[in-house]
Amino acid sequence: MNILTTPYQVEVYRIRSKDFSPQVEVVASYIRHKEKYLLLHRAEGTAQEHTWGVPGGKVEEKESPRSAVMREVVEETGFQLNKNLLNQVGTLYIRYPHMDFVYHMFSQEVEDRPDIFLSNEHQDYCWLSMGEAFNLPLISGAKEAFHHFLALEVGTVLPRKSFYFVRHGETDVNANPHIKRVNYDLPLNQKGREQALSLRNLVQNLPFKKVICSPIQRAQETKNLALDTANLDCHDDERFSECCAEVWTNMVMLEEGSGYQVCNAVQKFLSRVLHGLASSLKEEDPVFIVAHGGIHWAICYHMNIENHPWKIGNCEIVHFEPHGESEWKARIVS
Repeated sequence: MNILTTPYQVEVYRIRSKDFSPQVEVVASYIRHKEKYLLLHRAEGTAQEHTWGVPGGKVEEKESPRSAVMREVVEETGFQLNKNLLNQVGTLYIRYPHMDFVYHMFSQEVEDRPDIFLSNEHQDYCWLSMGEAFNLPLISGAKEAFHHFLALEVGTVLPRKSFYFVRHGETDVNANPHIKRVNYDLPLNQKGREQALSLRNLVQNLPFKKVICSPIQRAQETKNLALDTANLDCHDDERFSECCAEVWTNMVMLEEGSGYQVCNAVQKFLSRVLHGLASSLKEEDPVFIVAHGGIHWAICYHMNIENHPWKIGNCEIVHFEPHGESEWKARIVS
């Protein structure tokens, strides 16, 4: 069989592994019209011929990903993206058997379907919903990338401001996950209360003036035990409520290289968290967020945090801060 027609075994990651060694960088454009995306059908004789994928291609030397996606879309479709409406969604790290490459995702909504003029790399095109696209023979990694795209395209931009985050103290279910949970709104156990109290000396030296807390009982108890709430501006935000177990299980599978999918519940949770965080970071004063492990994971996933655990322990304080033009970094304070 001609290797060009054989789909590759592929792994698609949100965070790069230590042995990841990219040979190229690639851009992809998710052009959407009324919930349908533009897909191109690869021509015979091209790599992975007869498969479908979104417009895109390799980043050239000394070219930025944004410039590359503008150029590639024109070359492959004849359509000129509006650079002012072009949204950079996120970056993935893709491993084929013979190469690693960085994959930059961009999106743009169009009011009217543009006229498409295909290059010789493609033989056809169509506009399909995400679900319809999954029924096509997609280029290797496209399905996994689509799921990450759904998870990352939350429609909000985070202000570039540092903030603090703490996960609530221990509950009986944290101590023994095999306990059958009969109540979602769990209180802290004795160890959890002690953990929260032990934070008092540490947090009083941190430079924040506003506290934003999940309304769930275990987070509220942690806030009241760890912080001098009488002298702080404290607010509750439903958007920092924890996800259910099913959402958590499906969401953290995005750490794997394959085998995951983003259901509506995961997409809504990630969007809720990021809109809550964006709102919090618009505050004039630095903020301290008291919430849950799922909230911390969602923040790390969206920011593509490296060299920091996405799953943290009870009452661990994390300092998030912007790094460079678009990156973020995080470190455990406690």
